[in-house]
Amino acid sequence: MMTKEQIVESIFKVLSENMSLLNMDKFHSDARLLEDLALDSSMVLHMLMLLEVEHEMAMDENTLMNEDFETVRAVANILYAGQNLPKHEKGLEVYEDVKIHCVASNLAEVVKRFPQLDHRILYFAVSDATACIDDRFVLRYHDENINHDIFFNWYERLYGMPIRPWYDKQASKEQNLAILETLVQKRAPGQHILVMLDMFHLPERENEFNKDPFPHYVMLGPTNNPDLWFMYDPDYRWEGVFNKDRILNAVAQPTVSGGYVFSEQGARATPVEEVIAFFDASVVPDANPVTDMIRAIITAHIKGEDKNGEPLPLENLIKAVEEIPVMSPRKYAYEHGFAFFWRELELPEQEFDDWCDVIDELAKTYKLIQFNAMKLAVTKKEAFAEKLFQLLDQQDEREFKLKQRLIEVKDSWAKTMLEPSDTQQLEGACL
Repeated sequence: MMTKEQIVESIFKVLSENMSLLNMDKFHSDARLLEDLALDSSMVLHMLMLLEVEHEMAMDENTLMNEDFETVRAVANILYAGQNLPKHEKGLEVYEDVKIHCVASNLAEVVKRFPQLDHRILYFAVSDATACIDDRFVLRYHDENINHDIFFNWYERLYGMPIRPWYDKQASKEQNLAILETLVQKRAPGQHILVMLDMFHLPERENEFNKDPFPHYVMLGPTNNPDLWFMYDPDYRWEGVFNKDRILNAVAQPTVSGGYVFSEQGARATPVEEVIAFFDASVVPDANPVTDMIRAIITAHIKGEDKNGEPLPLENLIKAVEEIPVMSPRKYAYEHGFAFFWRELELPEQEFDDWCDVIDELAKTYKLIQFNAMKLAVTKKEAFAEKLFQLLDQQDEREFKLKQRLIEVKDSWAKTMLEPSDTQQLEGACL
């Protein structure tokens, strides 16, 4: 089975290599076949024929006769759906998921290429993923003190695929850019190159949070044109080509630094013991870090003092919580955890749906919290402070209930999957 990202890459190869189109610098997943790529109806059929003959991606005749193929994404979606996909389980699709964390999304994209692997395990670490508060009590999703080590350190343990950093933070930008160029030019089959770049410097790309800078991880690969690189962005479901120099400029920005290379070699299903260990390392049972940070930010602004004892005006609260929309979607990662254990334990679907409603309310209530924080900053009325702390307490209540139930089903799954002697050994190791 091929992922949509692999299908888009195959479309690019057919158009650029087999059909030798000249305007492939305009290729991306949302490119229009006629207006952007200059493909007439006969050329589209030629492309579809080559995808079937060269890449074994056949389209049924009824679809071929009746569908209008307007964009690259439309073609990829039809070819993807035409595969023998696993059935949707417990209200959550196996191969389609919420895009909520760029590191997890990139790593999961490769995992999804192997039917025996389950990418949802990675998302155990997303709901409580690291963020920070700076000295002025501003919420930050990106900071030099934040790392994603839990994903990189566990990836090989979970899936058997080796991963290593290629970016050397002790070296100059020029040296790291040279390393990146060599990696992309000499990328081996089954190898994946992950890099952090500043998306603000690629304005054609989506920047829904209007951030400057906008640090973001993507994967890169070569094309048959040395001036163009292929960019894979699973978090935003985008694939396409960019001028190499523009990508290098986005990587060269002082606001970003980081990169990894990993291989599909050694891919294997995750051992039960590692699933349990990763869950325990990821889920914080006795705290809700995002809610705790927002509470600390509001308290500090009401008090009027930053971490260094400097004055902290209440009107600064608007700026202090503006990254809440970046953090709140991460709560949807709980759905992956519930879906993973629900499927294995064959638990009632209605309860799963009920917990998904709680997760949805948890994620969306952060918008209400941000809105009331704005009103407090502008009006300075105590009533809005009381409302905020009430909402935060409700968030804690929701999330602790979610975690309690998730831990319960994880424990039930562990007892089901492990032999009695293994279960006793694991419990003894935790004492």
